[in-house]
Amino acid sequence: MSRSPLLLLPLLPCHHHLRSQTQMPSPLPFVRALGSLRSSRSKSTAVAAWGSYWGRFAESRADTIRTPGVSAGSIQPDAYALLVPTRLSLDKLAGPAVLPRNACISAMGAGVRHGLLAFNECEHPYKTKLLGLGLNRCQQLGRAAADTAATPVVTAINGKVSQIACGREHSALLVEVPGGLARILVCGSNALGQIGLATPPRRDLGPPKLSTFAVSDLTSLDDLMAPGESPTKVQCGLDHTVVLTSSGRAFAMGWGADGQLGAGPRLTTAYGRPVLVSGLEEAPLVDISSSTDFTLALAAGNRLYYWGNAEYGQCMTGTKIDQVLTPVQVPFGFGRITGIAAGGCHALVLTDEGRVYSCGYGALGL
Repeated sequence: MSRSPLLLLPLLPCHHHLRSQTQMPSPLPFVRALGSLRSSRSKSTAVAAWGSYWGRFAESRADTIRTPGVSAGSIQPDAYALLVPTRLSLDKLAGPAVLPRNACISAMGAGVRHGLLAFNECEHPYKTKLLGLGLNRCQQLGRAAADTAATPVVTAINGKVSQIACGREHSALLVEVPGGLARILVCGSNALGQIGLATPPRRDLGPPKLSTFAVSDLTSLDDLMAPGESPTKVQCGLDHTVVLTSSGRAFAMGWGADGQLGAGPRLTTAYGRPVLVSGLEEAPLVDISSSTDFTLALAAGNRLYYWGNAEYGQCMTGTKIDQVLTPVQVPFGFGRITGIAAGGCHALVLTDEGRVYSCGYGALGL
């Protein structure tokens, strides 16, 4: 059986960045990675997970912690936690009533306390079911359900979900539709404008109000894109979202106190509509990676850019600063860049020679 590598989604927030708007419990990190090992459910589809919540769906309970606090409608974060990457049983996760025998996994995403998986019929990829597990106070699993889902929340999506990004309490999906077009769907908290649905956009520093949405189209992005331009990638930080388009432009929305929006000093609070990241006109972007409170961007010509919080030196410019309000170019001279990844308080760069370079908070080991 042919197997593809495990897909890693390193979005582990460091303790410092949990200081802002919403206080979250943190006994164990939520699932930090999900993996897909090829196609049909009956023979070769597999999902591996570790962290809180997922243990009750493990094929084997050998590596599962079970703690008190399990009820019929919800579970505590550490109930059924997985200590190591463990294969999940799709029958336990959803069952044949939800997933057909020929179901394929098209995308996965892990947030601070929630995770999402997208399944579709292999023969009909534009009919998708979104499965969510974990915290759901703000509908970050796709729709209203229990605040902490004990069983997966299922939401029907019209289109093929090709990418999922998850933040603290919000989620974003890149969805392909027939004809080669794509759109962004968002759900969850919009208290800080992180899903771009605020009307009008808020700029003040007053206490954020709870504002939640089930899966919705990010129509405000359509107004900013040129004819023929479409989204190609979406990334979520704790409380902000960044979208890359086919024209090599980046748009950001949400909390911007540390420069997460990359729009300069005019937008350093919460902004609830997509805004063009400034200072990136020299070359089109080809990739982005965002986490916690900062973003990395790779542009044509091997140009590497950074904006947002850099107090741990993760900006790779030899400085530590709270706010990088507009993108700065990183002087990277170690070869051609083929991959970038933003972690909680550190950044990683992969070169064509297979070397990985890291910078940032290293107390736990870079």
